[in-house]
Amino acid sequence: MKLNNIKYIKLFCTVSVFMTFACQKLIEDPKGNLVKSSFFKTEADLAAAVTACYYPFQEAQWNSWNSSRMWIPLMGADDLTTHPAWNKQSFRELDRFVGTDMNNDVRDAAWKTPFHMVIAAANVMENYEKVLVPGREAIVNQYVAQARFLRAFAYFWMTRVFGDLPLVTSTKTDLNIPLSKVKDIYALIIDDLQFAEANLPDSWPGEPGKPNKWTAESLLASVYLTMGGWPLKATENYALAATAAKDVIDNGPYTLLPNFADLWTLANKNNNEYIWAIQMIDVASSQSTTTAGLTTMPDEEGGWDDVFFEIGFYNRFPSGPRKDATFHTVFQDGPGAPITDFRNSITKHPFIEKYRDGCLWYLPDYGGNTYTAGRNICHLRFAEILLCYAEAQARGADPSADAYAAVNRVRARAGLTDLQPGLPQGAFCDSIVAERGWELAGEYSRWFDLIRTEKVEEMAALKDPLDLQPLTTPSIKIYHAPIPNSEVLLNPKLGLGHDAGYGTDYPE
Repeated sequence: MKLNNIKYIKLFCTVSVFMTFACQKLIEDPKGNLVKSSFFKTEADLAAAVTACYYPFQEAQWNSWNSSRMWIPLMGADDLTTHPAWNKQSFRELDRFVGTDMNNDVRDAAWKTPFHMVIAAANVMENYEKVLVPGREAIVNQYVAQARFLRAFAYFWMTRVFGDLPLVTSTKTDLNIPLSKVKDIYALIIDDLQFAEANLPDSWPGEPGKPNKWTAESLLASVYLTMGGWPLKATENYALAATAAKDVIDNGPYTLLPNFADLWTLANKNNNEYIWAIQMIDVASSQSTTTAGLTTMPDEEGGWDDVFFEIGFYNRFPSGPRKDATFHTVFQDGPGAPITDFRNSITKHPFIEKYRDGCLWYLPDYGGNTYTAGRNICHLRFAEILLCYAEAQARGADPSADAYAAVNRVRARAGLTDLQPGLPQGAFCDSIVAERGWELAGEYSRWFDLIRTEKVEEMAALKDPLDLQPLTTPSIKIYHAPIPNSEVLLNPKLGLGHDAGYGTDYPE
């Protein structure tokens, strides 16, 4: 499915935006009821409703999942940081462990936009039976499976950011809905992904933006791995994670690219390592573009200094081709301009190299406007599944030969020596978590890894003096962000169990 094919999207998003909890109008829109009661007559109508489920990936580029704001809820990790001044307050809050419920960028990137997807998916599930005809059940289930996969993705994102959430399975507005516990959110996620795995095809030829069976199983492996750690600590899920990941490794169509740098070129945007990437179009004036241009470039190149790497993280990162392809360390403002080593730059920090191809306005292959580039956003790739398997297997038993083989495939490409057999279980797992940090740097995963393994405090202590320093002592109390105040004002029940600072202190 091409995200720029939005023939019916706006119609459905009118309904879903109204029903999201971030809405400020409480008067029901009669057009929403008209669409809901009369629209679903054919499979084409169902297809349009499913397309609407994808729309949040490209809506309002300033504050949704295709912008640098997506990193804001994750800034407490040790990989990324931001400018110490200027207009970066929303980025700095969680980076310095002083998040507030008034951070509108956290609300937009981690609450409002995902709930748009949840409501759009609910619209599909409430109405798909209207178009069912004998003999077409499998096709209709493929549409439903896409919606359920996207709902699972949205809830997996939100519960890792906020913890307890309202469990929304209907398009009906309910401003008295209570919070559901994390374990209940995960129960819905697993049910959705199991349905998706069972009903999605192995592939969608010519439509790389659609999740397939392997996408669902890969995300399910990641979900199981996460459930094994904080806050649930449901360690029985490690075996399930290992089983799912091993099936993808052994039977899926994916492989590691030989050269790490090749993962990030625009020409290679749907390569064989990508399990799932959000498809963005390469049109400079389009709203469907990722903000990976000036927002992730240094001031010396005319950039905005929104997001860049911490010095401590850079110094700990193992040398080799992966490091070279991850960090942008030499700055140049146009052809022939002076070259500036990052150590002598304004921020004195390295920037993100991965997302630069197609972002440089003075190069012939420039693919954006003044602040965007038409890059796809990769959320699952094969290297992550290899590391997921290695860690999950070792969490429940001594590391196996297959676990060593999986992690060493990733390390070999990075130019590192193999991990040698005989590591204690804990040391092996710590090595995998560290390897995930290096391999997936800046890929929306490090914060979630640190909270599930309860390593936030350990990594915060390793900050370089030039990095932004914590303004409060990090603890489990800050692992989940506060629910946005604007949502609590609409529904006070959402504030129960959350204090004025950060989220619930687990375990309960």
